Amino acid sequence: MNRSHEGDDVTLRTFATSLLVGLLVTGVASAQPVDKLPHDRTQRLAQAPALAAASHIEVLVLDATTGGGGVAPSLASLPQLRQPPFNTYTQITEVSRATLALTTTSSTASLPNNGSARITLGGRTAEGRYTVNVALTQGTQTSNIQFVAATGEPFFTVRARGSDHAIIYGFIVRP
Repeated sequence: MNRSHEGDDVTLRTFATSLLVGLLVTGVASAQPVDKLPHDRTQRLAQAPALAAASHIEVLVLDATTGGGGVAPSLASLPQLRQPPFNTYTQITEVSRATLALTTTSSTASLPNNGSARITLGGRTAEGRYTVNVALTQGTQTSNIQFVAATGEPFFTVRARGSDHAIIYGFIVRP
């Protein structure tokens, strides 16, 4: 009979050890509080490269009108500006272009008329795309935008200044 109890003890110790190793691997028994851990393992793995990746974001400020002139040559690599809804503007010129570090700490770009764009990396998806948070401030008004984009994929937002004039803000993640 003692032999069967020894076997049970060995089996129980093996099970307990396996359980503890499993908890450590999944992060449940880590030193971090459980409520601070991402619940999805894919999300945890995807966040790791976001912290290690050295990335930048290009911030474009474009002036768009219904006047003649087409899209500025410096914007030729952005075919999205020739598609709806941007193709309603027949003249698009570059007002400014800045490149900022894209990190979990905010970077700020100056915008025309004393405006600013505060940009923060929100994380990375399992596919390696970037989640970016932007706070556009103009005077006393702030618009918060969140978008997900791959490296080189532009994101645009438009601020109308009348029926025939707008400012287009563009954001492009760069390596």
